[in-house]
Amino acid sequence: MPTRRATERRKRSVESKFTNLYYDDPSTWRATYWFGVHTAKCPLDLWIFQEIISETRPDLIVEAGTHKGGSAHFLASICDILGNGEVVTIDVIEQPDRPQHPRVTYLRGSSTDPEVAAQVRRRAEAVERVMVILDSDHSEAHVFDELCQFGPLVTPGCYLIVEDTIVNGNPVLPDFGPGPAEAVDRYLAQEPSLFVVDRSREKFHLTFNSGGYLRKIG
Repeated sequence: MPTRRATERRKRSVESKFTNLYYDDPSTWRATYWFGVHTAKCPLDLWIFQEIISETRPDLIVEAGTHKGGSAHFLASICDILGNGEVVTIDVIEQPDRPQHPRVTYLRGSSTDPEVAAQVRRRAEAVERVMVILDSDHSEAHVFDELCQFGPLVTPGCYLIVEDTIVNGNPVLPDFGPGPAEAVDRYLAQEPSLFVVDRSREKFHLTFNSGGYLRKIG
């Protein structure tokens, strides 16, 4: 009879192979749409996003990394269903064909630019519950700066989600270099009393955000 350790090893192996297959196949997340808008997300993570939003009811969702606006549109759609919440999404590149939605505000600039961060901070100070999603530049230095900028804005019980922790061999793109996962480790070591990693949000076993679902303590 296999030991618990052997079973866990096999489980991790299957998850790793599945994640690599899912990430590398161009017909999966790279061809995923929300009401016709490209989202570039793993749908199982999007399902977790809606569970979190439904449970925590954030008044403001801050998204760093807009791309074509599909995920912002998805988040706004969930807010529509709940009748609460708005989305502020940030990107250095402006794309005129992004979907327009009354709950979505597009900000152009770097998520680590002090002026952009100040705009987000003012919006956060005007509401009770704030959630943050980081999905822009995936270098460790940039993600760490984002965590320092936006981590304090997340309200107790709400979530700070760091996306694509799977790069740098975790298990995909082994030559990427230090990225989101390393930034999370560094931030949690610096601020151990602010957040906990919520592994229950990885219940589908396939996630692009392993170790990146951070719940604010309090």
